[in-house]
Amino acid sequence: MSVAHVSGRDHVQAVPPRWSAPVIGGAEVPSPYLLTTAVFDGSEPMGPLFTGAHTHTDGLLVWPHAGSMTLHTPSGVRRLVPGQGLWVPPGTPHASTADPSGVGCYTYVARSASPVTWTSPRAVKVGRALQEMLLHLDATPMRDDLRLRTQRVILEMLQDDPLPVLEVPVPADWRIHALAEDVLRDPYSDRSLEEWAARHALSVRTVTRVFSQDTGMSFTRWRSLVRMSAAMGLLAQGHPVNLVAHRCGYSATSAFSAAFRRVTGASPTEYLRERSVPAPAEPAAGPPEPPVRSTGDTARPDAGRFATHPGRDTTHRGPGVH
Repeated sequence: MSVAHVSGRDHVQAVPPRWSAPVIGGAEVPSPYLLTTAVFDGSEPMGPLFTGAHTHTDGLLVWPHAGSMTLHTPSGVRRLVPGQGLWVPPGTPHASTADPSGVGCYTYVARSASPVTWTSPRAVKVGRALQEMLLHLDATPMRDDLRLRTQRVILEMLQDDPLPVLEVPVPADWRIHALAEDVLRDPYSDRSLEEWAARHALSVRTVTRVFSQDTGMSFTRWRSLVRMSAAMGLLAQGHPVNLVAHRCGYSATSAFSAAFRRVTGASPTEYLRERSVPAPAEPAAGPPEPPVRSTGDTARPDAGRFATHPGRDTTHRGPGVH
């Protein structure tokens, strides 16, 4: 599908949640395992796009295998594309969504196995090798000792991403929240600052001052970040650069590419080339190998692929919704 036909269902509406009373979740990783991954491919009928702020006892690595994902934390909104991941420390309020046409992954890491120095959200590189190992654990029965060894190797592979994940800060001032939500909900709107302010019965001076104080940037610069974040999602879905540029309000692709480079440090094609993850190969033909029976195989601690995650809180369950 070309970007010319993109509608509200083709991109995730990034609306900041309310952080005053997040739902308190429990542990997701059963003992003695170190991690478990839930994978949603959007093949089921879409549930609500947003479930609200919540926490987990375990650490969480959010990463897309295809398409893009949007993660909300109290500090801002981050759009992830394949190759990128974001670490959410235990107990951190968050909410996230995956593109309906994408594949979104949530790797929970037991609190006892979480990196002790990773106490705040941080970008984590999730390259193809790490993705394939996590998906292999998710889909393959194996003995407990082998599963635990593989999980330890995966934890040793976690490393900071040298390329930052684009973060859109959210103004803390309650007077501006509704305005910011509207812009995040409709990033491609061509309304002017004056029109946005009037829509919310605010003065341009107030909006300008609050954005400068709360985000460290002008409203125009902030809205540019919102649009570039939305553009990343469209590009990750495979839409052509020229059509994404037009959707973001640029009459010339070169102007869009220049703006994208100012934000990310790379052109759209360079950025996606750096982040590209080839599609997984089709499974080989032939009869399946008999499973190895063990406690780990029965519990399948990593089995969340296109299915219900064992022990997962039903409040946060749903295709493409976390």
